[in-house]
Amino acid sequence: MRDIEKTDMAHGANSRRIRRRKRGRSVYVLLVILLAVALIITLSMTLFFNIKEIRVTGDSAVIYDAEEIVKAVGVKRGDNMMRLHLEELEQKAGEILIDAETVDIKRQFPNTLVIDVQKSIPAFNVSYEYGTLVVSKHGKILQNNMDPMEGLVSIHGYEPEETTVGKRLSAIEERYDKIFSSFQNLIESHTLETPIVSINMSDFNDIIVNFDNRIEFAMGNWSEIDYKISFAEQVIALQPANKEGYLTMIGSNQCSFRNKSDVQNAEKKIVSQEMTETQAIEIPQENNNLT
Repeated sequence: MRDIEKTDMAHGANSRRIRRRKRGRSVYVLLVILLAVALIITLSMTLFFNIKEIRVTGDSAVIYDAEEIVKAVGVKRGDNMMRLHLEELEQKAGEILIDAETVDIKRQFPNTLVIDVQKSIPAFNVSYEYGTLVVSKHGKILQNNMDPMEGLVSIHGYEPEETTVGKRLSAIEERYDKIFSSFQNLIESHTLETPIVSINMSDFNDIIVNFDNRIEFAMGNWSEIDYKISFAEQVIALQPANKEGYLTMIGSNQCSFRNKSDVQNAEKKIVSQEMTETQAIEIPQENNNLT
């Protein structure tokens, strides 16, 4: 019995030693892996992936010299690509390169940096109390002037929080941005049969849209903008191509159309009637005799 007990104790001790060795080997392997990863990262951030070529693509030749673009991005040959914070560089370059709608930077390993630049396209005149912001079709502020640029969609009633050239347009209230974004997407989609020339969002519950400088659409509040514009276009399509008038959204599935000439005649009649009913009152002048 004693021999058996001695054998069991020895076996238990050997098992513990084996487990300790395995744990030791696991820790050693883990340390080796961590050191290897650290070495790879260090080499990547120092010796490997340094920029040898900077390639500028897109619309760059139309708006800026390649050297201007590279300078705005703030990189040079020899910089390590792994150390670059691309999003920060893209934002910084976009604010400097006013005529660039987007600046997209990509790494092409092992040593090439590609900068793609797309040209800004003016699309909106956003009027506010101090002038007019010329805004691109994707919402970048291109100019801050007193006068609007010809041929762009006019936006009235939008109250901007950001007016700095090179920044993205933003409003003091989120509703302004949602309304603007909805119309922005509609216009960008190129699905409108009748062009929108102006939008007045001064009253969130009574937004006015001008189609083709001939039909004024009172669409009501800012809910379901896509549906309301689509519905208005269907009504406009039923009118002669040169018809001028006023379109009003009634409820959720009806529109009322009034000819511009009829409205003007009615207004003249009202003015004429008011003038007829108005009585002229003569105020006698006092005679002041000097003695």
